[in-house]
Amino acid sequence: MWSDVQESEPSASWLDLPENGWGALIGWAADLDNLRRRPSSDAGRTITGYTERGGKQQPFEEPFTAADRQGIDDDIDRYLRDAGLPPRPRGYVWMIRVPEGHASSEAFLAEVDTAILRTAEGTVNPKQLRPIVAASLRDFYAKDI
Repeated sequence: MWSDVQESEPSASWLDLPENGWGALIGWAADLDNLRRRPSSDAGRTITGYTERGGKQQPFEEPFTAADRQGIDDDIDRYLRDAGLPPRPRGYVWMIRVPEGHASSEAFLAEVDTAILRTAEGTVNPKQLRPIVAASLRDFYAKDI
């Protein structure tokens, strides 16, 4: 399924999914009509954070490396495998279509998260979450027809 996803440019109708296993599972559940991808680039990307020494926080900023990218992609692949799904092709940003009637794309994603978590009742196992996520996304897109 992943290789069948169409490429598209960003627009107001499409929201970048979170770069983690949860976002990948939501993308899978959205189905081909509601999922797009575009080539990604980590050029110029940085990591910011802080270290703590002697009770004082020391902020830092450093370049995002190929090892950082590999670690993120490996984590996503593991999550998908635990859900019983194949890994996604690497090198893409994955986007989900925002149905009509939502205050914003961020509000839509928050509503999706809330619906899944409410139904999951504390379930965190990706394989158990898979049908819950699929049913939640079907409900959201059924309202869009």
